[in-house]
Amino acid sequence: MKINQPKVSHQCIDGEVVVINLENGSYYSLLDLAARLWELIAAGWSRGEVMELVAETYPDGQGSDATAAFLDQLVSEGLVSDVPGAPKVPVTVALPAAFAPPVLETFTDLQELLMLDPIHEVDAAGWPHKPADS
Repeated sequence: MKINQPKVSHQCIDGEVVVINLENGSYYSLLDLAARLWELIAAGWSRGEVMELVAETYPDGQGSDATAAFLDQLVSEGLVSDVPGAPKVPVTVALPAAFAPPVLETFTDLQELLMLDPIHEVDAAGWPHKPADS
């Protein structure tokens, strides 16, 4: 799996991951297991590797369906792509001891404001830049 950068920006602050989709102006909060799973995705873990770690950590099987649904939601929101072969970076992530389903908390109250910001339209030339004459 891989994060759909540059249209998706993210930052971990005191255990919470804040994610912004610059394409539609939505932003998201990830806590607890959801935040740890995001860290694994950011490190290049595949869907299978994430699911395997969840199954090992919560062997009674309670985490599998909820985790699969969470990963599907990340894909459907356009935050990540379920592509194999993303470069993997070594990372140590401890999943919470007790299982609680991962939640993608979505906020749309700033969509209009975020979409007004011209920075989301930046290309390789940077911003601001003068358009080439036709």
